[in-house]
Amino acid sequence: MKGRFVRAVCLLCACALLTGCAAQESALAPQITLPPVQDGRAAPENDAKQTYEQTVMLYLPSLDGTQLMAVPQTATLSASRHSARTLCEMLLSHPGNDVTVPVGGAIPLSLSETDAVEVSGQVATVSLAASALRLTHEQLFTVGQALANTLCQFGDLQYVNVLISGAQPGMNIAATLPAGSFQRNNREDLGTLWARASAPLSNSRRSFAATLYFPAPSGKGVLCEARTLSFAFQDLSSMALTMLDALSSGADYLPGVPKCPEFRSLLREPPTVEDTGGVRRLVLRFTDKLNSALIDAGITRSVMMASMVFTLTTFLPGIEGIEVRIGDERINSLTPSGTYSGAGEIITFQDGLMRRRDFSGFLLSECVLYFADAEGKLRQVNRPVPFYEANSARALVEQLMLGPQSFDSRTGLSAVLPKDLRPADLLGVAYEDSVLLLNFSPQFISLSEEFGPDEEKRMIYALVNTLCELSGVKRVAFYVQGKQPETLAGTVYLPGDFLPNLDLLAD
Repeated sequence: MKGRFVRAVCLLCACALLTGCAAQESALAPQITLPPVQDGRAAPENDAKQTYEQTVMLYLPSLDGTQLMAVPQTATLSASRHSARTLCEMLLSHPGNDVTVPVGGAIPLSLSETDAVEVSGQVATVSLAASALRLTHEQLFTVGQALANTLCQFGDLQYVNVLISGAQPGMNIAATLPAGSFQRNNREDLGTLWARASAPLSNSRRSFAATLYFPAPSGKGVLCEARTLSFAFQDLSSMALTMLDALSSGADYLPGVPKCPEFRSLLREPPTVEDTGGVRRLVLRFTDKLNSALIDAGITRSVMMASMVFTLTTFLPGIEGIEVRIGDERINSLTPSGTYSGAGEIITFQDGLMRRRDFSGFLLSECVLYFADAEGKLRQVNRPVPFYEANSARALVEQLMLGPQSFDSRTGLSAVLPKDLRPADLLGVAYEDSVLLLNFSPQFISLSEEFGPDEEKRMIYALVNTLCELSGVKRVAFYVQGKQPETLAGTVYLPGDFLPNLDLLAD
């Protein structure tokens, strides 16, 4: 009797451990006789439940306007998109408290209606609504610094650009002094920062953080990086040349981007600024050799124009768009090919003016995926995807379904999911208490049944490791048709939650 009692107690303890811990692998999974783990959660039938709460800091001006003060707030963040937009909305709408004032003072601020917050790499670009034009330039600078301190608090973002209705307003009345890309600064007071930013231009060189948009290795759009550039300030034309030279010199850390042509040598004359109907544009006149240079570089005309438009309008103050002439041709329309969205659809430019919003579908960001190498280990790769999908769990699973691509940051890897698994087989995605819940159709089991033990393990942990790269996600739980099956192919015990597996990663 005593022996049976001890065995019963041990059995109950084992059940408790299985219930409270992350899922474990077991070579005996099909023969498990213990009751399955009961997680008490409902499998998602759609993608509706994907939010979580987190304490964040909003940086607001002090009552005397001398410094930015951190105000803690509880934010409801999305597990499927970057937190930048939510933080912007919270900051701009905050009424202040007993020690702070609203970031815009007496002027109500909001985001613009289109392309309000773009996040690519370590850079966020925020476009404010037209009410921000009522701010003084010093107030606008304070808003920019407050946005940078707020958005860069988690470390994934390092730079913030601030536009108004999609255009760079600059830091002076003449719209000739650029703001550059803001960086987080909690050390210096606002007066010191503004004095440095608003110092008059001179003939001596001056450095600014600037965001450059390079053609992505996929050919489907552009990726950006920010770095410090030195300018010999004379006028907007010389600034534009410096930005074009920076594009020609190539990216510092974006892997695999194609080399842009030497734009300076292909210009027929220096860039000019023209004011037409109250709209200030930058005009670039190239020789017809630019066409062959783009072909040699493997860059489509539409992607190159997107690169130029994003780069120049983000930095150059007062420039609402650019006009490009190649030989005797003015570019009045483009038909992108191979882009993630809008491929084959004609983009037309009224009076030849190309604006940022015309190329919104070209902006990409890199997501992290895991695939298998020849030794059976998992390796991390970076892949350019539309920037609004880089934080979406569903989008990442669909990228894993596509398998390795030639434009990934690392090649020579193998797929980890069954080749016939389709996006429709992912029935729902939800987020609950730092756990991402994935509910698949029965195809997930039927297509995995032929997997060997190592293949099954790599498949599960490629999904887990990929999804745990997302902000707020610490564990992953798997469901099939609303229930957690014991196993997919007989090796990995599925009930419970999975933590990332570092042992499977290549050295």
